[in-house]
Amino acid sequence: MKKIASKIVSGVLLATTAFGVLGLSACGGGKKVDENTIRYVVYTGGGSLDDAHRIYGKVDSIVYEKLGFHVEFEPYGYTDYSNKLSMKIATGEDFDMCFSGSLLSGFTYSSSAADGMFADITSALPEYAPNVYNSMDKKVWEAAKVDGKIYGVINEQLFARSTGVAIDKEVATAMGLTQEKINQNNWTYIDVITMAMEHIQNDPTISKDGKVPSTTLVLGNGWDEFIMQSHGLDALGANSYYPGVIEAAEGKTQVINQFDSKYFREFADFCRLAHENGWIDDTQDKLPVTSNQRVRVVGTYYPYSSEATLYNSIGRDFVQFQFGTPLMSTANVTSSMTAINVRSKKVDKCLQFIDLLYTDKDLFNLLAIGEEGLEYTWKTAYDDNDQEYQYVNYVKSSKYKPMADWAYGTEFNAYRKRGYSATWAEEVKAINTGATYSPAYGFAFVPDRSLESAMDSAYLVAQDYIDMFLDGSFSDNKTNETIIAEMNEAMAPYVSQILSAKQAQLNAFLAK
Repeated sequence: MKKIASKIVSGVLLATTAFGVLGLSACGGGKKVDENTIRYVVYTGGGSLDDAHRIYGKVDSIVYEKLGFHVEFEPYGYTDYSNKLSMKIATGEDFDMCFSGSLLSGFTYSSSAADGMFADITSALPEYAPNVYNSMDKKVWEAAKVDGKIYGVINEQLFARSTGVAIDKEVATAMGLTQEKINQNNWTYIDVITMAMEHIQNDPTISKDGKVPSTTLVLGNGWDEFIMQSHGLDALGANSYYPGVIEAAEGKTQVINQFDSKYFREFADFCRLAHENGWIDDTQDKLPVTSNQRVRVVGTYYPYSSEATLYNSIGRDFVQFQFGTPLMSTANVTSSMTAINVRSKKVDKCLQFIDLLYTDKDLFNLLAIGEEGLEYTWKTAYDDNDQEYQYVNYVKSSKYKPMADWAYGTEFNAYRKRGYSATWAEEVKAINTGATYSPAYGFAFVPDRSLESAMDSAYLVAQDYIDMFLDGSFSDNKTNETIIAEMNEAMAPYVSQILSAKQAQLNAFLAK
């Protein structure tokens, strides 16, 4: 899933406070929506939306036929979604529902709900969206509660996060690499990536004269995607670039500075190893999709998903391996939410529409991927048991590619993709059911306004040093210990107050 990270975090927060916490002094500007229409401010990922009006028109027709009201879409991509939404709220612009979640840095679901931006749907949810509400265990809904009330609908997907590493199937087969073998030998993601890259470096069909082609290894946002998740660290509902996490997989509730820990040193050491061996260069995160890819940190381990995405992107089969303990945390469960504007008078209609997206698989896929024949066709493949099945084949020339099916209702409604098993939804749900719950589950840190400056400053320091390790711009004349010490010295004026605030709020939560 795409992470929406705002480099200037305070810009989002200030926008929401320009007219007071709720923006109630604003006059409700912008285009008005009639009483029989709900306006949905929707997240669209990073794909093309040139033909969105065609899809939205068809969705609207179906909704009107089945529910008797219209739905109007207002889409924004991941680069500007947070800022656009915060300005709408601040200026009182007329809309009814929107995408929200913990992945909106500086403008999370929990902080927005705590600021009174979203409608309390605690009693309305089971009444008007019973299918969605009953699809998930009551314990899952605890993550959506802010001060005991629910302010958003959870978009159902994989909640329990662990680390996934995808390796070219031919490479993995040549190495004799299997998940069972990894587990038996207690190999870490570092062990496996190192073995795979050494194999690739010594394979003349891939690496001429031992030189690994650029972007053969892609780490992406390596800090968040494999350190935090591999070790079961919980950032307490905040972005992991802010100081203050707990070692949730170990059941600990002491808030620590992750940037002055063995976890960050592991991250730094691995990045240096990869750069010094020539496995990655400064293009690895800027060119995430190339035909050279053989090893990729895919972030969250999600059965079949990354393999299908990589096949569609570069045309080769990959095998995905899992590392770490699947962790249920507040941020993981609330990463993708749908919330209703506190000013909306159509809570019932919004929830009815959400419930329809959940129960109508064809409607869900129309919105998520488009029309058959224009956005996708059906193709035939055979599974591991030589059983024939049909899967969705995306039309490359399509101009409607929202790339965010996890942002609408339930991802388990998605049509079967190439390489997916017939029971993939049940397999993913089983990961959720068998996961380890963070001791801070249900808690999300909401910073006081007085912390804004410290949070922003710490975030930017963390971002600079994380980027430095990922792109290899660190000084060869300095050890990692020296660089990390400099990082923590730069962050020192802000860390203690942030950690203290997080610990105080967590203690109050645990005391209840």
